[in-house]
Amino acid sequence: MGAPQQNARRQEPVRQRWMVAVAAAATVAVVAQQTTRIFADDYRSFAVVLAGLCAGALMTLVARAAWPIRVVVALVSVAGCGVAGVLAHDGTLPDDLVDAITSGVNQVVAAVWPSPTLPASTGAIALAVGIASVVAVELAVRGAAAAALLPSLGLIGLVALLSAPAGPPPMWSISAYAVAALLVFRWQHVGGRSRVGATWAAAIVAVSAALPLLLGGIAAGDRYDPRDEVELPSAAQDALSPLARVEEWRLRTPQEVMFTADLPTPDRWRLVGLTRYDGRAWLPADDYRRAGNDVGEPITDTAPRRTDVIIGSLDSLWLPTVGNTLTVSADVRIDGRRSGLLPLVEPITGTAYSLDFETTGALPAQLTAAPAGEGAGAVLAPGYELPTSVLELATTITAGTRTDFERAQAIAVYLRDQYALDPDTPSGHSMAILELFLDRTRRGRDEQFVAAYGVLAAAAGLPVRIAVGFDTVATSDGGTQAVSSAATAWPEVQFEGFGWVRFDPVPETEADVPPAAGEGAVAPVDDAITPPPPTTVPSAPETTVPEDEAETTLDVTIDDGLSPVVVRTIAGGIGLVVLLIAYVVVVLGLKRRRRHRRRAQQLAARRARGAFSSGVDVLIDAGVRTRRSSTDRELVGAGARTVGDAAGLLTPAADAATAAVFDPRGADDIDADVAWEAVERFEDQVAAQLGTVRWWRSKLSLRSLRRGLPD
Repeated sequence: MGAPQQNARRQEPVRQRWMVAVAAAATVAVVAQQTTRIFADDYRSFAVVLAGLCAGALMTLVARAAWPIRVVVALVSVAGCGVAGVLAHDGTLPDDLVDAITSGVNQVVAAVWPSPTLPASTGAIALAVGIASVVAVELAVRGAAAAALLPSLGLIGLVALLSAPAGPPPMWSISAYAVAALLVFRWQHVGGRSRVGATWAAAIVAVSAALPLLLGGIAAGDRYDPRDEVELPSAAQDALSPLARVEEWRLRTPQEVMFTADLPTPDRWRLVGLTRYDGRAWLPADDYRRAGNDVGEPITDTAPRRTDVIIGSLDSLWLPTVGNTLTVSADVRIDGRRSGLLPLVEPITGTAYSLDFETTGALPAQLTAAPAGEGAGAVLAPGYELPTSVLELATTITAGTRTDFERAQAIAVYLRDQYALDPDTPSGHSMAILELFLDRTRRGRDEQFVAAYGVLAAAAGLPVRIAVGFDTVATSDGGTQAVSSAATAWPEVQFEGFGWVRFDPVPETEADVPPAAGEGAVAPVDDAITPPPPTTVPSAPETTVPEDEAETTLDVTIDDGLSPVVVRTIAGGIGLVVLLIAYVVVVLGLKRRRRHRRRAQQLAARRARGAFSSGVDVLIDAGVRTRRSSTDRELVGAGARTVGDAAGLLTPAADAATAAVFDPRGADDIDADVAWEAVERFEDQVAAQLGTVRWWRSKLSLRSLRRGLPD
């Protein structure tokens, strides 16, 4: 054989390791590109993918270096991925990188989906990609082709979990991943080593190709989303209920400018939407999450408009918004129904921001064919139920209606026609006051009309919220402004394809007739209200309850049952323990069965050969690298480099195995017994030399099942 051919043979294993490493890094890169399903549209995945590939390339270059060098390169590569993810989204170092390590994934889970592209959260995903790439390449160049796919599979699981509402990944990604996974095994030649190795390789390939398809099918339906389990901080809100503050703002003397906008046309601006009712007050949402700048989705095909807003005397934690708001220049939190913009920094006089919004509207004929949105059952606070009288009244009002819009409209018309507006009635909108208003007096201030519409709509099964805001007026400079006397509240019902539609249940003129007796039973205002369960939002202020209503003591019942998170954690822990026990039982059972089969052979030569094969299995499980072309004595010598002098105890078994194959006389029963006794002494010595932990780790290893000597 010529020198060029010999050099080519020597270079073949090196090229093979490089090819496997490239294929392993490619599996990670394919998954890294799919992190776009986690974040909003301004997420730049190219930085993460490129950084992950560079990390894999660096690990491939130092594959034959000493382990301290590889560790340093691995740490630098992972850190470089994190830096790339942070800087690609305008982050600062080292603060955002530290946040990425400590709370980056938590920021993703605690945000709305798609998650805003915050530097810390994108840096955390980049760190995960870097770790997966480094580990995959390291395993590939070490010859563990099957294990080299595990980091990318783990990354698939992470992306699927954090992008739970995103649906399945595209088919090109699934196909690319399957091809890259197959190349890992093709270039490693796993299938030609043994039947066990071929079976193992086929199983890993099948799992690698099927897992993305399986995850894609699950993603198409309702999947577990960690966002449903995260405990959000208490929703920040004003000291008083926003609905109760309407009267306070109106009575300010002199009038104050609450905010100004550069829109030339007056409009109705929403400050906050009250999405929950607990029997005492209408409350803001309790699921505010960080959303960045993207706060809404377009409803119409019209181009959005932009307006600049400056806060005046408005003392509220929310930012006023108009129409269907799409983006905001400030970094804000929003609730699930996008009812209010809650900035991370409390606004003060002079705070300026911009809004991109679209004006929505629909004709009654269009709304008649539109179904109501989802989430009708989420209006009432957990544990609270509406009184029977309210449910019966809602049923009576909506009798004969055929569509959701007709039901919503019927409630507004009924309140306007059958009830009188009287600003001199006591304030408040607890259920005791609303029952008195609906069943007996039939007169009240606009607060009661709006609140009553909300509970009647909820009783009719409509997704309703109470909006609190301001009507703006034109100014001399061509803009608009809201003054304190223009504070108002109104109900809104959500319809698919049209968003939130405003209804007006308040009569246009005040009453000039005495209060009606009404036909319903009187609801005493001192009746105790069924208490709601504990909530993260502070209770309604005392100003929402009339002075003659006695205070009630809340008898709070705490549910001692296990939360879904605890149940899943316990179930996952039990499942993991079961899998570990099954692994131990299966591996030890297979090895014991093979050893028993070798020792029970009828022919002495086969028993002798089986004894030595069992001893070689111990060497392989201990980490000894063997070649099938090695002689029995050479195998013992290779074991000496790993287990030391203990390998010498295997020499009698090696000689008996060699004689069983090459000696014309073969091996007799004595030779076989001597070989097995030598193997047992060898195993005892290796166990003492390796220590308990390393010995059991070797006994649970799969190396001998995949690369052991044939029987």
